[in-house]
Amino acid sequence: MVRVLFMLLAVVLSQSIFAADEHAPVWSQDKKAKAFCDTNTQSVCYVLCNDQLVNVSLVEKGNLGKIGKYDYEKVIRFPIRWESNDEVGCLFWFSTQAWIDGQRHTVSEPVWVKGNEYIQR
Repeated sequence: MVRVLFMLLAVVLSQSIFAADEHAPVWSQDKKAKAFCDTNTQSVCYVLCNDQLVNVSLVEKGNLGKIGKYDYEKVIRFPIRWESNDEVGCLFWFSTQAWIDGQRHTVSEPVWVKGNEYIQR
């Protein structure tokens, strides 16, 4: 029952998100894992891995740290590719785009989810 509720939540969230944002969810090859972001209010990113929905929004801090500390005009983040998944965890790559003085800066970072936890680098 819990598994069905998590799957339903992930589908509903990602469908509403996709309608509002051009960045589609990223699925694993076997369709058992999924990464997506909700940008309707404040950008929040999730990974659905082994029936666990995990908030991985902290990836933005790691990515912005690579660019540096600025007063950003706009910041967006989104999953860009799946790398691996198994019974232990899932690995996706997320990208962050930040605009400074009208110029876009883009950086990417891996996101590893193990169990129901986002493992930071």
